[in-house]
Amino acid sequence: MRLAGLAFLVALLAACSSGDADPTIAPDPPEKVVGEWLDALSAQELESLGALTSARNLALVAGAENGFTTEQMTAIADRGLPEATARSYWSSFYEGFADFLGVPIAQVEVGGVGRFSIDGEPFAAVGLTLGDAATEVVLVAEPEGWRVDLVATAGPALAVQIRRLVAQLVDEADEDVARGYALAAIVSLEAALARDPANRALALELEAIEDLPIDLGA
Repeated sequence: MRLAGLAFLVALLAACSSGDADPTIAPDPPEKVVGEWLDALSAQELESLGALTSARNLALVAGAENGFTTEQMTAIADRGLPEATARSYWSSFYEGFADFLGVPIAQVEVGGVGRFSIDGEPFAAVGLTLGDAATEVVLVAEPEGWRVDLVATAGPALAVQIRRLVAQLVDEADEDVARGYALAAIVSLEAALARDPANRALALELEAIEDLPIDLGA
């Protein structure tokens, strides 16, 4: 598996705007979830990483970066990433993260939170401080609480690959599977666009997904 998460790391350098809505989600606040996620990433705790990351959006990012087949994406939709695949993905993600930052993950400081919503779905952008630089990780509210949304965080860098993957699924996968991934991609890329509203390339890829021949309202 090639270096996973590289596009995510590139996206972390982008400047982001602040949101204005402030929905309240329990039980843990977004900044605590991000801190635990960084700790789990550093320790390579697969179970914790899986629990703290939005599973559908992890599948989209891993599939887009690594060229997963329709059969693989369908299986992941039902069962999540296989353990061996998850171990390989998070290991290369961690290595790329550490190399790219040039500092141990333990030195990354978790900062403030900006909350906003997309189509009524709550999101949170948690600031990270890397020495003199600052960036953010985007989280989505799921029934269990806040979860790191890799699609929303890496949307500007991965939009083309995600659009291609969703188009592939619309062409080849069961309609329910394709619809689930398409809806997840649309909402999370809308969240990415809310953080980077001047990104015309991202907006065009989002529009292309929305125009795919699938009934998103079924």
